[in-house]
Amino acid sequence: MYYAVQQPKRIVFGSEIVDKIGEEAKSLGAKKALVVTDETMKKLGFYEKVHKPLSEVVEVDFFDGIEPEPTLATAEKVANASRAGYDLIVGIGGGSVLDMAKVAAAAAANPDQEAGEFLGANKIVNPSVSKILIPTTAGTGSEATPFALVIADGKKKAIASPYNIADVAFLEAAFTATMPQRVTASTGMDALSHAIESFLSLGANPLTDSFALEAMRKISANLEEAYSHGNNLKARMEMSLAAMLAGIAFGNAGVIAGHAIAHTIGTRYNVPHGVSAALTLPYIMEYNADAAGERMNAIAKALLGEDTGDASKAIAHVRGMSERMQLPTRLSELGVSKEDLRSLAEDVVKEKGYLKRNPREMDFEAALELLERMW
Repeated sequence: MYYAVQQPKRIVFGSEIVDKIGEEAKSLGAKKALVVTDETMKKLGFYEKVHKPLSEVVEVDFFDGIEPEPTLATAEKVANASRAGYDLIVGIGGGSVLDMAKVAAAAAANPDQEAGEFLGANKIVNPSVSKILIPTTAGTGSEATPFALVIADGKKKAIASPYNIADVAFLEAAFTATMPQRVTASTGMDALSHAIESFLSLGANPLTDSFALEAMRKISANLEEAYSHGNNLKARMEMSLAAMLAGIAFGNAGVIAGHAIAHTIGTRYNVPHGVSAALTLPYIMEYNADAAGERMNAIAKALLGEDTGDASKAIAHVRGMSERMQLPTRLSELGVSKEDLRSLAEDVVKEKGYLKRNPREMDFEAALELLERMW
């Protein structure tokens, strides 16, 4: 048996490091850069903070047309914008922006492929142009994964390729300090779901386990502090590191049935992914508790800092975090009607990639029963 783990080629982190971006662009041999962002990041001044040191080294343009939960149409737009001789893509924003920066980098190197042709595994033909990814949330871990997610045909689909891995990931704590409380909570719980699900995944390995457990420890110790005191840059930095570690973990081990449910709910009801992932997490932990007893005990130790693990305490702790940060804990709170549960279960069991990594088998009846508990 052997293992292989993918992660960013270079990770730059700390405080007041954005001025280093020019040096990184120079080391990549870049001449012309496209900054991919959204209107909010531009209004908050993040584009200008990046533009100044970057423009001293390379020619810079920007594309700010990214919306949350981007569609294939948005992916096509950013792909078209990237085909103007750019040899560097800089993504600055939340997970949706970083995912579209990956699409831009792939499109710049593959002018004969439409963005829709990237959907699936290893469909990007030529290696992407260089990319620097700068997250402004501490949740998705997109800066560390080989995935870019896009909504196509009413479902969330992945572009999975080693070419999506960042050349440089920048973690600047101050860039996450502008997150509102609810976004801090939901993105942080998304990172926790990545850490816990990747640890429970049948695709886990010793190295992803190390990343996942450390991410759990950091999130348990710092998320509620970052939520309550948003200007605490130490807690913000710890959360940024945790999200990246969890990203490396799930980018290699994969996530499980919780994400099958979270994606189905999020797409159907237009719920932010972090909210649906947070809601689902304690239920999927409970569902897998008997099938993954030792791992659930290890999760409890990481979250609670105790010598002996207790799975029930871990589940209660995760649910309590959501409750204390005022995130929904039942499907009925999202406006899901009980009559919708059967069709939701039908969609969940179609997500076979997630389900095959789940420690406990999930068929339609099991999915329906779990959704009824969640409701």
